[in-house]
Amino acid sequence: MSSRTARTENATSAFDRDHQRNRKREAVLRAAASAFNRRGYANTSLDDIAATLGVSKPTLYQYFSSKQEILYRCHQLALDQGDAGIALAEVDQGTGLDKLVIYLQTYMRGFFGEIGAGPVLTEVDSLTPANRKKVVERRSRISAATTRFIAQGVGDGSIVDCDPKLASLFALSVVNWMAYWYRDDGPNTPDEIMSTFMMLFRSGLARK
Repeated sequence: MSSRTARTENATSAFDRDHQRNRKREAVLRAAASAFNRRGYANTSLDDIAATLGVSKPTLYQYFSSKQEILYRCHQLALDQGDAGIALAEVDQGTGLDKLVIYLQTYMRGFFGEIGAGPVLTEVDSLTPANRKKVVERRSRISAATTRFIAQGVGDGSIVDCDPKLASLFALSVVNWMAYWYRDDGPNTPDEIMSTFMMLFRSGLARK
């Protein structure tokens, strides 16, 4: 076997190991988020999460150092979706209202599924002070972007004349409240919810 072939095989093997590890981390996050949503963060132990996965508690420590780290990662995943929405909106060539809708729809997707949705995202006070500060700072940046898109819409005439900050609070209140009421087994699908909400955002904010 040539040295080049050996290097290629080693690189492929390392990639496969990383891929498998990431899949197992995601499985732990899904199980943990589901348990947090059902029982609450304080009432869920690492033993509960391990039992759900059918593994031992020491196995969990191969992927996360603590229950607190798992909770923090759940918040980070939801905020990642918000940042993705901002990035998509900023490159769009449409109006401020168009950008706002693109951003909010992308952000909302973070509340659907086994990791992002549910009461787990309301457990901000359960985070350590350092992690809570990071989450609050990221939320503040997302809030500022919402205000910026609305201000752009007011300026280009696509959004009714209003206080961008108050309109931002209105929009984010609607989206963030989903963490309290959305459930996978609810009567409406994610697409139905997003379609209805985007229609209401457009009809409520668009300049007639």
